[in-house]
Amino acid sequence: MFTWNEDMIRFLQDASEQSDYHRLLAKYLAERLPQNAHVCDAGCGLGYLSLRLAPYCRQVTAADISPEALAVLHENCIKEGITNIETRCGAIDAMAPDPPYDAMIFCFFGTGDEALRIAKKQCCGPVIIIKKAWSEHRFSIGKQKLSHEGYEDTMALLENLHIPHRGETLEMEMGQPFRSVADACRFFEIYDKSGAAVTEEAVKVRLTSTGNETFPWYLPQPKIMGIITLDSSDISEL
Repeated sequence: MFTWNEDMIRFLQDASEQSDYHRLLAKYLAERLPQNAHVCDAGCGLGYLSLRLAPYCRQVTAADISPEALAVLHENCIKEGITNIETRCGAIDAMAPDPPYDAMIFCFFGTGDEALRIAKKQCCGPVIIIKKAWSEHRFSIGKQKLSHEGYEDTMALLENLHIPHRGETLEMEMGQPFRSVADACRFFEIYDKSGAAVTEEAVKVRLTSTGNETFPWYLPQPKIMGIITLDSSDISEL
């Protein structure tokens, strides 16, 4: 289970609030959703995608196992006056809705098998699965191959199961702003998977100077996503 800590939360808050990434992604996804739909953002994390989906949906259910993550979303809903987001805390496979969701989004959450199994029981419309379409860990000092299931793996799974689907890739910038170089070092200490030494010298060569008083340093990160769309009615019993 993914566990948040205070530093991880604040880093993602800074990245999300200083970027148009979630707004642009939500606009892209909305074109693939039914109108006036009740949509589930499965494994929503801090809920920034849910926030940006809300204007396009009748209701958004933001589901996550972390109360700390959902607390951030709750605060942002109050701050922005958003009233059509419902949060559900717990394991999503144990929280089946009645009636089923009109659509479900699995954004970097779970395996393809898990998404299909959950969507089969909980959704009556389109299912959107978003997977990493890059091969190396983005936040490591040294080179490190990803160990999680990616876009091509999920596409192969659907082919093997003979489930009709459409796959496309989308590249968007979602980097990390920093308040100091020390902050950037802390970020790499948390996320590095390569085992390489996290030194100020090694970190600084990855950063660009912004001239921004609050966030003087930035880690550029183009994010290539694989976006897979299918219909829950086409999912066979797994």
